[in-house]
Amino acid sequence: MNTMKVFINIEHCLLGLLCTISLFAYSHNMTDTFIVPKWCFTIGMLLLSTFVLIIRKWCNKPSLIDLSISSYIIIASCFFQALYGWGQWLQWVPSNSIYSITGSFDNPAGFAVSLVAGLPFALWSYKSIKSKAVRVGIYLTVFIIISAIILSGSRSGVMSVMAIAGVCGYKYIPLKSKIKASLIIGILCVIMIGGYFMKKGSADGRLLIWRCSWEMFRDAPLAGNGIGCFRAHYMDYQADFFKLRSDSDYAILADNVLSPFNEYLSLLLNYGVIGLLILFVLFMFLLYCYRNNCRCDKQMAMLSLIGIAVFSLFSYPFTYPFVWIIACLDVYVIVRGTFAFTVSVIWNKSFYILLMLLCLGGGYKLYQRIDAEYKWRKIAYFTTEKNLDMYVELNSVLGGDPYFLYNYAVALLDMNRIDDSLEKALQCRDYWADYDLELLLGDIYKSRKEYEIAEEYYKKASLMCPCRFIPLQQMFELFKEIGDEKKALEVAEKIIEKPIKVKSLIISQIKYKMKRALQKSGAQI
Repeated sequence: MNTMKVFINIEHCLLGLLCTISLFAYSHNMTDTFIVPKWCFTIGMLLLSTFVLIIRKWCNKPSLIDLSISSYIIIASCFFQALYGWGQWLQWVPSNSIYSITGSFDNPAGFAVSLVAGLPFALWSYKSIKSKAVRVGIYLTVFIIISAIILSGSRSGVMSVMAIAGVCGYKYIPLKSKIKASLIIGILCVIMIGGYFMKKGSADGRLLIWRCSWEMFRDAPLAGNGIGCFRAHYMDYQADFFKLRSDSDYAILADNVLSPFNEYLSLLLNYGVIGLLILFVLFMFLLYCYRNNCRCDKQMAMLSLIGIAVFSLFSYPFTYPFVWIIACLDVYVIVRGTFAFTVSVIWNKSFYILLMLLCLGGGYKLYQRIDAEYKWRKIAYFTTEKNLDMYVELNSVLGGDPYFLYNYAVALLDMNRIDDSLEKALQCRDYWADYDLELLLGDIYKSRKEYEIAEEYYKKASLMCPCRFIPLQQMFELFKEIGDEKKALEVAEKIIEKPIKVKSLIISQIKYKMKRALQKSGAQI
């Protein structure tokens, strides 16, 4: 009866809702169907949860959180997410993207890291119960989760699972400590090498990203380039790389990049060596708290953090709110019991009032953002004068979002408001270095008859993604418009000779058009 009371308390209900929303929330009424809804609704749930718990605390009602029940909630959430992935693999449930298994996410990374972060909680659940039937259920749950990670094709997920398994099984290997450590490291290296050759093109693409990111780090090694620097500047560095190395083997692999695929590198770029040192200090603090009282619950939390940490070497797990929730819970479990804090009653009540006001203010701001997202979605894919008025209204809320600014600039260009379009595109450029934005700026300057500037933007877009055909096609059209037949034919030859990364109807049409242009000029093909 007591267990049931613990299970139905409001804290566990709030945690269950938080896990469900952060894993499964989506909205077709937002321009970003998967990630933005998860963040918006998760933040809303966090604000509501904080407000409710403050009221309960104010009324002297104790907060009762049982870690065993919390573990069941987390592992159940991961179990249903894994079933979602299995359903996609069996083709019972449609996939959300070009990938076959993504769960309730738009790519396998979010799906796999969520399962990796929650997997160790099954170990705590297993150790905390005695019923053989329930233990069999946990075995089945673990199997379904791990197999879903493998089926997703996420190499980062597989390596994270192997790291967790290596730590769990370390003490059971009948070998000396040094040999055991070498064996586990060797297995992980073999998996990394195997993963590299399984998707060599993808792996080489990440090597290119890390190489260009290193150049960005060298420009601001101590304090970093600031929050959002990767999105704001990385593609400029990639363009500079290919400007100096036009014949690089990486050219066919280069793409429009939004993340460095390494959370530690991202931290280094944003905050420099200082940020990395702060992370190291936090790690040492957690290690101290863990070794101070190495209980089973802390072992579970540490395993979860290890899984996330390994995944962070090759992907971007902290893009997803569920990972933040689990990581914060892990830190709380490791730290609790190590230090005791005493706060006066007066300060408590003042602090509660402040928190409640912050929750109300944050809730209002969040409502504005969600409402703006819904309105933006309604006008994002077609342009009228009425919709432009809506863009003006939404600009006060979404004016710092580069995707909104890009969309706004495109809408203005469609309505032939060229100067206004240029203003918004250049404002967007302050936040975002992007292949598509360079093309847009080229189109805007071409419409303004500023052909030399337009050509520079088309060239920049081509350098950012050397495997793309559209920038060269736009340069061809530009030279045709200004009557420079010689340069137009030179570009046409480049397009014909250019290797194809992924065959498509659009590329075939572009190449055919260039062949026709050369034939009309009498040039040899």
